[in-house]
Amino acid sequence: MTSERKKIMIVEDDEDLHTLYGLYLQGQDYEILRAFNGLEAFKILETAKPDLIILDMIMPVMDGEEFFVRLRTEKKLTDIPVIIASVNDKIAPKILKLGNIHKILKKPFPIEVLLKEIEAGLSAGARPA
Repeated sequence: MTSERKKIMIVEDDEDLHTLYGLYLQGQDYEILRAFNGLEAFKILETAKPDLIILDMIMPVMDGEEFFVRLRTEKKLTDIPVIIASVNDKIAPKILKLGNIHKILKKPFPIEVLLKEIEAGLSAGARPA
């Protein structure tokens, strides 16, 4: 009997990165939830709760900062660890104060680094926001 696959949500507007992350992580037996901006991500979060979120900061409609602030105000979602993957590794102090950011990765980075951080984030479990 196998345990349930971990769900990873990718919130990223770049289709090529979605494909790269998705194919690689599916090959590692993760279930993938895909959103191309923060608003799409919240629609998915109404019916599914990921074990970890990979979040781009620069996106149309609802950017990563707005998404993260809203994510941390939703009681049932505050425990989800987030890996911020962005071309800009300078994250606003108000984001850092909200908590449960597992790691900030500056793009580009090797896909193996992402996998290592996902595994570490999942094994560390949720931390209080």
